[in-house]
Amino acid sequence: MRCLLRSFLPFVLALAGCGTGTGQPDVSFPAVFVSAATNEFVVDDVDVILDEARVAFGPAYFCASASGSATLCEAAVGEIRRVTAIDVLGEGETPLGTYAGFAGDVRSASYDYGIHWFLPEQEAQASPEAPGGHSARVRGVASRAGTSVRFEADIDVAPLFQGQRAVPTTKVEGTVTEATSRLEVRFDVASWLSAVDFGAALDAGADPFVLGPGARDHDAVVIRMVSTHPPSFDFVEGEAPAAP
Repeated sequence: MRCLLRSFLPFVLALAGCGTGTGQPDVSFPAVFVSAATNEFVVDDVDVILDEARVAFGPAYFCASASGSATLCEAAVGEIRRVTAIDVLGEGETPLGTYAGFAGDVRSASYDYGIHWFLPEQEAQASPEAPGGHSARVRGVASRAGTSVRFEADIDVAPLFQGQRAVPTTKVEGTVTEATSRLEVRFDVASWLSAVDFGAALDAGADPFVLGPGARDHDAVVIRMVSTHPPSFDFVEGEAPAAP
């Protein structure tokens, strides 16, 4: 049985308990992002319409323990190595690569949003898939009572320490079996942007309203992406849908 996470933690063999004779069968199946394809929503009394919303996701690692440490799982059971640029406004599904690992319970996940800090790199790096070198790039229009401003948001969700994921741990409730056919990943950009004070931008007449690293609203979006409104991970059993 192959050991997981060797791509970024070569010493995980001793720490994650990888090896033969565990009785867990190898599994692999596609992982997909399932889009809500929603580009209009309301924040307080402001109508928001998105023209562009792209998010980089991956790599991701899955753990049998309820929470991983800052750098690795105590019991690693799966991984998605690929980084994918997702058009959140696109309809249908976006392939995220292959979930590869072992059968068993999954209780937490750690992952990056396109910006990683692998060992032995000296600083965090954006993957080529990161839109404009950022974790997320969002463009749109905010309107209220006949007044509107365009807004531009470049969001960076970076690991705090070398060898750490940008999101060190997120709760997952799932079980992987040999009958598991796919992993569905969902997140809601509207819920992330609901932390932005679009009303203040309209009051100030800023056009465009630029939201970038270092701004208060930027940090509020990051908190939602990392802590309060993370992606959901659903392991689905049964026959996988036919390709369109």
